[in-house]
Amino acid sequence: MTSTLSAAIIAKRDDLIALTQDLIRIPTLNPPGRDYLLICEYLDKRLKQHGFETQLIRAHGTPGDSAKYPRWNIIARREGTQSGETVHFNSHTDVVEVGAGWTFDPFGAEISDGKIYGRGTCDMKGGLAASIIAAEAFIETHPEFSGAIEISGTADEESGGYGGVAYLAEQGFFNPERVQHVIIPEPLQKDRICLGHRGGWWAEIETKGEIAHG
Repeated sequence: MTSTLSAAIIAKRDDLIALTQDLIRIPTLNPPGRDYLLICEYLDKRLKQHGFETQLIRAHGTPGDSAKYPRWNIIARREGTQSGETVHFNSHTDVVEVGAGWTFDPFGAEISDGKIYGRGTCDMKGGLAASIIAAEAFIETHPEFSGAIEISGTADEESGGYGGVAYLAEQGFFNPERVQHVIIPEPLQKDRICLGHRGGWWAEIETKGEIAHG
């Protein structure tokens, strides 16, 4: 099983590169939250072609959501031929501001010395593309699989996730009855896999002293 799947993934190398480039070229800058619908529509077309049922979900009323910058998400699901547990791949589609000092077009997705250059290549459109390619390869080599595979592209991770994962969780899309396993291909270190998530920790701190600039 492993060798067959690995061979299928290796055979999709060019497809992985092209998919990553396509995603980078959609400038989903956050703030302000640009082109979320555009990237969701792209993913919708791609995943439907591989037998996924898709939902485009707008996070109405969440911070930043507006008529000009709507917070769109996509969830795609492919059912297996037998009952079983669901594995969900979650990636965010937004990227941080471009910044200064680029020698490549930040949304050009150019290849140089074996690397793809562009805003969001690592964090995390490369991971999103990798999860899609892996799922497609698995379905092709093991069409009789049990359970279900889900892939999501979510908004606003770079600004707290309120219009993305948080909203979808509130709507029940990550309930344990629906999803039993979640894999997040967020960059950590090369070839490093960890169990868990850093999460957030909030505290209130009071200090005493002279009034001054922060």
